[in-house]
Amino acid sequence: MNKTLTQAEQLAIIDAAGGRRENILDILLALQDASGECCIDRGAAGVVADALGMTETRVFEIASFYAMINTAPQAKYVLEVCSSTPCYFTKSEAVAGWLADELGVKFGEITGDGLFSCRYIPCVGACGIGPVIKVGDAVYGNLTREKVAELIRDLRDGKGER
Repeated sequence: MNKTLTQAEQLAIIDAAGGRRENILDILLALQDASGECCIDRGAAGVVADALGMTETRVFEIASFYAMINTAPQAKYVLEVCSSTPCYFTKSEAVAGWLADELGVKFGEITGDGLFSCRYIPCVGACGIGPVIKVGDAVYGNLTREKVAELIRDLRDGKGER
């Protein structure tokens, strides 16, 4: 799963994403997507800083400001359980328990194989099908213990979003 990009590969991604300071979000997102751990690490930040004529500190300030950019390694599949009031009343806490049982980790932890982690997120706008889990851009609703287990199996088999 982990792929260490060479500096040449990183520079090619920077160029393809615009190669200028005003494109820094696109650049950071492209590098994050290409990394095996879905994050901007110190090395990548240094390459971006050098390529754009910025300090590494400034690159990290920008990366840490935006929620869609990670500065720590992430699981391949981040399972986000909606914690809004409607989902709470449709048993989002039960979904969290089912995920913990199925994966053998607590919320915020990454499974040993690096595939999964879980966290709560605020409303995803799918109140009519709560409780829900969001994985990448996909939303899975009307969840039961069986549907959660099936989702985990499907993602393990490569049938799902990042």
